[in-house]
Order: sequence, then structure tokens, then C-alpha cells
Amino acid sequence: MFFCALGKICNYETDRHRGGENVREARRTEVIVVGAGLAGLSAALALYDRGIDVIVLEAQSRVGGKVLSVVEDGVTVDYGAQWISPHQPRMKALLARFGLTTVPTFAKGDALYVLRGDRMRGNGDRPPLGWTGKLDLFRIRRKLDKLAGTIDPGAPWKSAAAPELDALTMETWLEKAAFSTAAKSFCRAVAEEGLCARLSEVSMLDVLWDYVSAGGVDKLMTAEDEWIAGGTQQLPAKMAERLGDAVRPDNAVRTIRWGGGQVTAYTDREAWTGRRAIVAIPPTFTNRIAYEPPLPPDRDQLCQRIGQGAVIKFVLVYDTPFWRERGWSGSAYGETGPIQTVLDGTEPGQRLGVLAAMANGGHARRLGRLGKEERKTEVLRSLARFVGEKALEPVAVYEKDWSADPWIRGGYGGRFAPGVLSEFGPSLLEPVGPIHWAGAETATVWRMYMEGALQSGERAAEEVARALEAERPAGGSAARITR
Repeated sequence: MFFCALGKICNYETDRHRGGENVREARRTEVIVVGAGLAGLSAALALYDRGIDVIVLEAQSRVGGKVLSVVEDGVTVDYGAQWISPHQPRMKALLARFGLTTVPTFAKGDALYVLRGDRMRGNGDRPPLGWTGKLDLFRIRRKLDKLAGTIDPGAPWKSAAAPELDALTMETWLEKAAFSTAAKSFCRAVAEEGLCARLSEVSMLDVLWDYVSAGGVDKLMTAEDEWIAGGTQQLPAKMAERLGDAVRPDNAVRTIRWGGGQVTAYTDREAWTGRRAIVAIPPTFTNRIAYEPPLPPDRDQLCQRIGQGAVIKFVLVYDTPFWRERGWSGSAYGETGPIQTVLDGTEPGQRLGVLAAMANGGHARRLGRLGKEERKTEVLRSLARFVGEKALEPVAVYEKDWSADPWIRGGYGGRFAPGVLSEFGPSLLEPVGPIHWAGAETATVWRMYMEGALQSGERAAEEVARALEAERPAGGSAARITR
């Protein structure tokens, strides 16, 4: 477990006692990466490929962070991040590098919607709205595109409209921007799934940052077009395999001491000293590490204000993919919950049928307070509203409450309430001395997606490589350190 906030007021000797006291001498490397999720592994791999010595310290006994695949009774269950877009070049390149392939998300047949209490069928990804609702959706999209054109994905807080947009929640904006109840219901269902939060919890500037970083609505609509055959976990596993013993699991960083041109990270088992560090964990978790000297006030204040959202992913296995027989694709979207998004996750050639269902935000928080059987009953009843009574008869039900995970504690990424980005945004990306930041929250392309996590790691690695080069004596070159 990371330090609680109280640990930050302890002096260095106490910090050292709680992290690495039994290590007589810190081992040396060039760069320390904290966290072996996709962001941390991406940063480490980029540095490793340049010949820069790197160590990755990971709190858990596995790599992947919010990626987790497990074979359950012969079925590959993706408990975490699963889908990718054909417009995500980093993911595509990395999958090709490691010989992994994708499966197109099953899309033949109608999608199902539960909006304003009614079940409807939609043709493909087009919601079954009347002309008024469709016109309103077109108007909402035009407004989003116009606002997105004012946002710099590298620094959204610099936009002239940033203070005004950051004063609004998405809920407030949507109420003003839309006139159709049907269009509002559809937008609310789709947006809450992506945000893992109620629209009333998230700044409109934060939402627009996601929007512009992905390239707009057309590309966002492709975000769930494909998934990795055999489970997403293969990707971080192969990245870690490439890095070899540079990846150090079961090593939660408790203390980071920096200054004098170096940085030292202490865990309960090890201590490592390098010239630079990349902290690639959720921003709220960066504050659970004790820093000596402390981080600047703006960075600390920023992290105090980030909320992780909430998501529970359910994977339901049926004796057959019965929805396909009824002309349904398996995709479903609903406003009322507790399940708001459903996708077909059946492997090609597999006899069994698999549905992945997500509860987000307030729905996830409420379900998380229930007992397992009560939660299962609610989820099955919610699914039955989409695909009928057959949904009540699964062969197996698997679930992962990411808010309950001690090293994640929330949804797909940290969300910003009104006023935070415009006031503290620069601190999210700016290095502090030799400490750099990565993670999907800091991405400037496909933010909050796996693609964004990879990009954030590459950006941090580039920052570090430039800094190391600037500090290197004239004529010097990078050399691996023998450990």
C-alpha cells in the first residue's frame, strides 16, 4: 500500500525506514519508471530501444495496470481495457511488432437502445431517434466541433474560452445546447460510459480535451471497432518480456528523493538511483508517494482535485450468442442503467456467446455497495431490458470493480471537476526537477484510451532523452549500466 497523506509530513529518515531501509546501497540506473501499465511500459521501451538503461518499478505482481485478461473455464475474459480503433497507429504498430492480431467487434444486425424508458432498435451505430432528435444531434455535433476548434490538445487551458468552458459541467452545457429530450438521453448514455462519471461531475473543458485529442466524433465512434484476439493482457506481457529483468514487480514506490542532479526511488525491497524518473501512475496515486523535497504546491493541489470516476465491467457467458439469431449485433446503450453499454465479445469460432457490459459512474458506485448476488441480479435484469429474458440465463458471470482495486481505485482515468484544468492544468504535464509524468490523463492524442497511454509514455521518454543528452558531456554517448 502507498503512503497515506500523513506519511508526507514524516521526515526523510522515516520515509527511508518505510521504503528501502534494508537496502544498504541504492543500485544505479539512468532512468527509473514508476508503474508498469501501458504508459510506463511504453516509456521504458522507448528508452530501452535507444540504449538508455531503465528500471520499471511496479506495485503489483503483474504488469498492465487497467489491462487484465484471465482465462476462466476456457474463456478469455478481458476484465479491463479491451477495444481499439483502426485510427490508433501506436496500438497498431505495437501489435504488429509483437505478432498480435485483432478481431472486429461483431456489428451485423441492429444495436439496441433503452432511452427514456423505451427499448428501441437502431440501424448500425445510428440511434433510433425521430427527426427532431436527429436534427438536435446534428446541432450538438456542430457545436462540439466549433468548440473543439478552439482547444489546443497539448494545452487546453491556454484556450481563450478555457475559463468559461471550465466553469461548466457537461450536464449544464448539454442542457443549454440541446432542445430534444431524446437527443439529451442518447448523449447522456454515451458520454457517461466514456467518462465513468455523471455528467454533473466533469468539466466541459475536460470533455472537450478528450474530444479534440481523438480527432472528433467520427473517430470516437470507431473506438470500439476492434479488440485483441486472445486477450489484451498479451500486449503488456510482451512489452515486459522485451524489457526482461528491468521490470521489477511487487515493488511499490513509497518515497522519491530528488535533487543534486539525481533521483532515488525507495520501495519496501529495493532502492534505485538514476538521473531521471518517469512516474506513470494515476495522478491521484502520485500524491501517495512521499517526496523529498515536497512537490510544488500547484502539482499537489492539482492531484488533490482529480476524481477517478467508477466502472464495473461484467463479462457474461451464454451457451450460444443468442442475440445474433434475433438479428441483434450485441451492441446496446442505455440511459437509465445500471448497465449503460454492452458489446459482443465472442471469439470467432467459439460456440459460447460472450457479452461485455459496463456500469459506470453513479451506477457503478451503487452496485459496488451491494452484495455479489444482489449485484448480479440487478445486472441481469438490466441486460434483459436490452436483449430479453434469455439474458437471465448465463452460463457464467465474471466481474471486476476497478474502484475496489487497491492500485487503480476508479474508472478509465482521472476526471477534472470545473475550475481545475484552467487553474492547475500546466502542472499535469510539467516535469518537477528530474521527475516526469506519464499516463492516459496526460495524453494529447486519444486521451484516456490505450493509444493515449502509449503516447504519454513516448512523450515522457522523449523529454527524458532530451534532458539526458543535454546533461551529457560533449562527445559522450549513452551506455547501458551493468547491474
